Amino acid sequence: MEIENKKCSSKEHKESKAVSYCCNCKVYMCNKCENFHSNLLNNHKVFDIESYLKDAFTGFCNEQNHINELEYFCKTHNALCCAACIAKVKNKNNGKHSDCSIYKVEDIFNEKKNKFNENIKYLQQMSDNLKNSIINLKNLSEKMNQSKEELKIKIQTIFTKIRNELNSREDKLLSEVDNCYEKAFYKEDMMKEFERLPNKIKESLEKAKLFGKEYDDNDNNNKIYLINEGIKIENNIKDINTVNENIEKCKKLSQIKIKFSPDENGINDKLEKIKSFGKVMIDNLEPSFESSNIIKDDIEKQNLIIKWIKDKTNKQKMRFKLIFKMTEHGSEGKAFHQYCDNKGPNLILIKTTTNRIFGGFTPLDWENKAMSKYDESNQTFIFSLNLNKKYDMINPNKKAIQGFSEGYGPNFGDYDFGLHKNLKEGESYANESCNYLSKHNLDLTGGKGNNGSFKTEEFEVYQVQY
Repeated sequence: MEIENKKCSSKEHKESKAVSYCCNCKVYMCNKCENFHSNLLNNHKVFDIESYLKDAFTGFCNEQNHINELEYFCKTHNALCCAACIAKVKNKNNGKHSDCSIYKVEDIFNEKKNKFNENIKYLQQMSDNLKNSIINLKNLSEKMNQSKEELKIKIQTIFTKIRNELNSREDKLLSEVDNCYEKAFYKEDMMKEFERLPNKIKESLEKAKLFGKEYDDNDNNNKIYLINEGIKIENNIKDINTVNENIEKCKKLSQIKIKFSPDENGINDKLEKIKSFGKVMIDNLEPSFESSNIIKDDIEKQNLIIKWIKDKTNKQKMRFKLIFKMTEHGSEGKAFHQYCDNKGPNLILIKTTTNRIFGGFTPLDWENKAMSKYDESNQTFIFSLNLNKKYDMINPNKKAIQGFSEGYGPNFGDYDFGLHKNLKEGESYANESCNYLSKHNLDLTGGKGNNGSFKTEEFEVYQVQY
């Protein structure tokens, strides 16, 4: 039974919940029993169960069902314990420290006292330092938040400018649509004027007919009125002819098509660029090879590669994005091309089954076809990490990299080294056609035989981002 559910030891109060325990009497007591007990035996060791459950130190063991004084110290676990804890006979929770290094409390007291005072001084020092660290952390946090907000504002400013330009372009195109239709057809107010014309003519005709019945040639006013109405009728006839002419023009103009040419291919290209527009990155981190199975733990080799690339490219900041790992993405050449083609500057790392580590760097793209590429900037190089040596191109007009045929892995030079369609196999040659090493003795790859064949244990490709 859990100690918080203990009942009173008294037969009369056996259904009452225990609130305290007497270590001398070895009994649980309810509120009533505790009052009698305190009056009769006020020098007994009694502890409150609720306080005990709240981890208040009582001098008694915290182990379940161990209601004993803490008389011993276990050096093995650096913990106080009771007689039940060190009992040789193990039963339930008894004997937890039976096989440990046990001392009586009085025997360990001086040692712990000295350590206690030392720790107080150390804790005080740490506490003072902690206050300063927290202040510095708060200041740093404020600076980081300020930097974050400034960066967000910068991004929002750029995209607001883009949106404004897009809105302006949209308004201009919409206005051009209105202008084109007004030139080709008629304005809306002109159409409304045409719609009012029949009623206007009808009214004019009714007046003319009415006047014709009452007309008097001897009345000079009638003559003037007749002339005026005649002018109106002539104008109506002219308006009708104009409408008819315009209707004929509209029939012809309706054949004209006004189009919007969005240059869909261009738009799609621009949309793709917008999708990848901008980049948010941590700019103060050194290049990392944390995901590498080849040089993950060799900082010296990592720094050597970084130095070589910096010297060749004059780029001081760069990062390496792992885009292919043979043990994860597969050992077929087509997998290499699937992940690595047209990715720009890249680093190749190869580890053989004989523990040779070598590779190459090139700013050129890989392609899944037979081709030869030349590096006019002369940045491409190969290297051996076993020998800590870099080998530049002997002649920039020779092949920097090439595709031996479709589906093959990377190939530097004229097979200075290259991987087959099965990336677990490769070759390196030693002859005059090599573009990096002339007549080398296969120290680079550790290859064997006439064709310098080797077996690949791991092959990694990194996209180099400046």
